[in-house]
Amino acid sequence: MIEIEKADRKGLARLFQGYTWNYLPDAILEGTVGRALADDAGDPHAAVLEVPSLQLGIVGGDAAHPSARAYVEQIPKQTALFFASEGWEALVQSIHGGSSITVPRYAFTSEALDIEHLRELGSRVPDGYRLVKMDLALARRLGEEKSRFAEDHMRLFDSPQDFVDCGFGFCLLHGHQIASVATTFAICSKGIEIQINTRKEHQRKGLATVAAAALIVHSLEQGLDPNWDAANESSVGLATKLGYTPQGTYLMLFYTGSRVLGAVARAGLKAKDLLEG
Repeated sequence: MIEIEKADRKGLARLFQGYTWNYLPDAILEGTVGRALADDAGDPHAAVLEVPSLQLGIVGGDAAHPSARAYVEQIPKQTALFFASEGWEALVQSIHGGSSITVPRYAFTSEALDIEHLRELGSRVPDGYRLVKMDLALARRLGEEKSRFAEDHMRLFDSPQDFVDCGFGFCLLHGHQIASVATTFAICSKGIEIQINTRKEHQRKGLATVAAAALIVHSLEQGLDPNWDAANESSVGLATKLGYTPQGTYLMLFYTGSRVLGAVARAGLKAKDLLEG
């Protein structure tokens, strides 16, 4: 496959019409995030939308095309794949089946969100905390922090300045510490993807609800659809509390690069299901 210039990416959109779960393909196709690959720039049959910094790819088009097999054969270990067209999952499983696992994700629609309910939720700031919109100084502080709490924020922006110029976020401050934060993980002309984190010592105080509600209200006021895409039951619960409507589940395939690691990962998922069942 060849890399497609930003100006030509929109020509790939028809290959990703089956992917309705989030706005990451839109952000990539609009040229604000990642890169696009296809077998041909003028008449593409198979394509991949990648976010290299996340080792993530969204595949679409004809999975039987030779370029599709060539791409799948050389994907690096620790790669996450999402499917916009039929046939791709079977292709990956046929090549890397023993070394890969499938993980469910939970999609939601914002169609029933009640902005007044969200404003009320956003007003429930606990004593000792302050809710503030992120400015450049806070973005820089978050960007400079090396921790699990901060690592997923602003990853798809070129810099804190780029984040402030193109995206937005809300923090709950405890003194000078950022205790909880909700930001635009990705943004496109249609909507946003949401990233929320709360420091362990500040959890179970409703901070994530407040920060998320503030972010969603601001998104709606800007005419942007605030999409919610959950990876776990905790995120599902928060989405429901905020007023999102379940849309269903879809699969993420994770290629471990090793049959041993694949077996260990599958056993871990099975154990988790048994414990939670």
